[in-house]
Amino acid sequence: MKQVSLTIDKRLAPYVFLLPFLVFFLAFRVGPIVWSLVVSFTKWSGMNEAVFVGFQNYLRVFKDGRFWTATYNTLYFVVVYNAIMITLALLLAVSLDSSLLKGKGFYRSAYFMPITMSLPVVAMVFDLILARGSGLLAVLLQYLGIGLRVRWLSNASLAMWAIILMRVWRGTGYYCAYFLAGLASIPKDVYEAAKVDGASAWTVFTRISLPLLKPMLLFVLIMSTILSFQIFDEPWILTQGGPADATLMLQIYLYQTSFLEGNLGRGCAISYMMTLLMMGASVLYVKRLGERDA
Repeated sequence: MKQVSLTIDKRLAPYVFLLPFLVFFLAFRVGPIVWSLVVSFTKWSGMNEAVFVGFQNYLRVFKDGRFWTATYNTLYFVVVYNAIMITLALLLAVSLDSSLLKGKGFYRSAYFMPITMSLPVVAMVFDLILARGSGLLAVLLQYLGIGLRVRWLSNASLAMWAIILMRVWRGTGYYCAYFLAGLASIPKDVYEAAKVDGASAWTVFTRISLPLLKPMLLFVLIMSTILSFQIFDEPWILTQGGPADATLMLQIYLYQTSFLEGNLGRGCAISYMMTLLMMGASVLYVKRLGERDA
């Protein structure tokens, strides 16, 4: 009997160890998700009694022109930012992985450093740099004799690019670290064999490095896309969604609807529509890159 009891205890041991995490996961992860889904079907400001309204919040969001403006701006930002950032991060990783480069530790630390800085602080610094007339960029251009007084943050065409460039500056080094880890996992004898065959640097990159980095590329693409959809701090601090909603992102639209207009139900509906967009993008990436791997 004692042996049977001991066997049962061993079987239960993993579940006992997992139980605290499972409780916290259900309480602080699954719980808020289910609660926000329920709230998305109600009219609720957080102060009054919630009233069930069915799909009315979703329908009103669909009919709101600002939602489509925010969706377009966010998708534009996601596509352009990811294209620039991933290209630069990949090229930077290949350069930092080169055996010809001396002082790799310094360069890797220097490029990774921007991600360690507080995001609001970075946004405020860029605000000072891009300020019209008195900004660092304007002063530098005047010193060089270039009388170019561009309204970077108040120009509807340039404000989005200012945000994209700031995000690229901050995120490239971070994602470069992932590509460096991917390059380190590629067996060196593969490169040695290519070198013996007389393959050029471009051939090695396109035929060996890039195909073997595809799983890491997929991971970076999905992670970067999810974080890009959630962009809030930079446009909020720099432009607050302006000028004329040119930098209005879905997160800003969600914040304004939920807390400035006091409509938490519709805000939750917006968050679930954002989730569907992110899931759709992730599935598209996996389908496109995954099929090529198969």
